[in-house]
Amino acid sequence: MSAAIYIQNSKNRKLASKKIKVRVDATYAPIEKTCSDTCAMKKDNTCYAKTSYVGITNARLTKRAKKLTALQVARQEAQAIDNSYNAGSIPANTFLRLHVSGDSRTVKGSKLINSAVGRWKKRGGTEVWSYTHSWRNVPAKVWSNVNMLASVDRIQDADLAIKNGYAPALVVGEHLSDKAYTLDGSSVKWIPCPAQLKEDEVGCADCKLCMKTNYLVTTNHGIAFAAHGVGAKKIKRRLNVITS
Repeated sequence: MSAAIYIQNSKNRKLASKKIKVRVDATYAPIEKTCSDTCAMKKDNTCYAKTSYVGITNARLTKRAKKLTALQVARQEAQAIDNSYNAGSIPANTFLRLHVSGDSRTVKGSKLINSAVGRWKKRGGTEVWSYTHSWRNVPAKVWSNVNMLASVDRIQDADLAIKNGYAPALVVGEHLSDKAYTLDGSSVKWIPCPAQLKEDEVGCADCKLCMKTNYLVTTNHGIAFAAHGVGAKKIKRRLNVITS
């Protein structure tokens, strides 16, 4: 069985639209085999994708990937994308969130997934987005068909991410403001995730900021996510908690 899966019309509450009729599909891959070992949340076991229903899925995929390499899992993720909707047309107004769990840490594997996304778009798919901790070793140009944001663990890395062509995404203890703000150590202007600020009114498919990486890079903006969920307290202990 495949160690990477494609879910049609995901029921993930955060991804779905609260206002418009769209579909948000998603792929899932195992964290241990595909995520960079530099990820702080992987190191201290605070990754959101190890909790709740996503955590159950990740555990199942981890077992399937036991004897596979990161490249082999990436190849399976690409195949899952190609096989979605029986390799036929993608329904109108369908978005895709790549690896809700997992990542792609090799250049070759990322190219395979990106090419599959390109074919997915030709079949009628619309916007695709995701986040990666492998932004240092996988060039941004590899993700030509994906709005790929760089997950940075330190504020100081945000400027380097933008220099490398990636819009940065950062987890903070809490937001300084409901509007864009700056943080010591970086010139980047951080936009607090609207889907967090207005979770009952806004979903990823409504906001679409993470699907505008070119805009974010050229305007020197990043997306900030406040620590949340069952691991929030542990994450805040690791972070230099940002308060007003």
